[in-house]
Amino acid sequence: MKKISMVRGLVAVSSLSLALTIAGCSGSAEESTTPPPAATTTEASTQPSTGGEPTESTSSEPTEQGAEPTEVKVGEKFTDPDTDDVIEIIKVIRDFDSEEQADVIADGGEVVLVQVKVSPGEKYGGAVSEGAFQISWDGDEFWSNKTRLVTEDLEAADLEAFDRISRRDGGSQTGWIAFVVDERTDSYQLQYTRDAAKVIGSDETIDEFVKEIEIPSA
Repeated sequence: MKKISMVRGLVAVSSLSLALTIAGCSGSAEESTTPPPAATTTEASTQPSTGGEPTESTSSEPTEQGAEPTEVKVGEKFTDPDTDDVIEIIKVIRDFDSEEQADVIADGGEVVLVQVKVSPGEKYGGAVSEGAFQISWDGDEFWSNKTRLVTEDLEAADLEAFDRISRRDGGSQTGWIAFVVDERTDSYQLQYTRDAAKVIGSDETIDEFVKEIEIPSA
């Protein structure tokens, strides 16, 4: 049974190592404890997640900075050439009215919600997780999602958070990923990253895959 481990720049790094099982092989993959942005994890989900479509309307109440939550369609879709994972950025909600992050908003920040749909390929095991997505407001540094910090706000707005989806389970999952931005700007860069991988016991490698998409102004 062949396995592949996720590495940075095609050089194995034990702390970022991530084992994937070639589709068709039996057995469970080892769980990765690598923090975001890992595009795959090794623990296959025992039950497929099904993200329901969120409500189209958002609160019309203004945030503490006076901006109203605004839904903006994105409609960007792309495919990972190596894993065949299909990622779709459906739309975003700018200036999401978050009570949990009211202080950040009052200081000139913003809570940005991104709705994604992920349909994983069947070549490998593992999973596609929310940790694969990061945001930048300065075009330089990219920051991880903070969905867990606005869980109650999402539930109150009847929006389902995106968790992760196992490649073995197949199907697709749709959900929301939240980013807490310290400095509000007209547009942001959303980055999706799937780390490079090396087939254990061979010289075969899979290149890192990175895709950037602009989040437009409200």
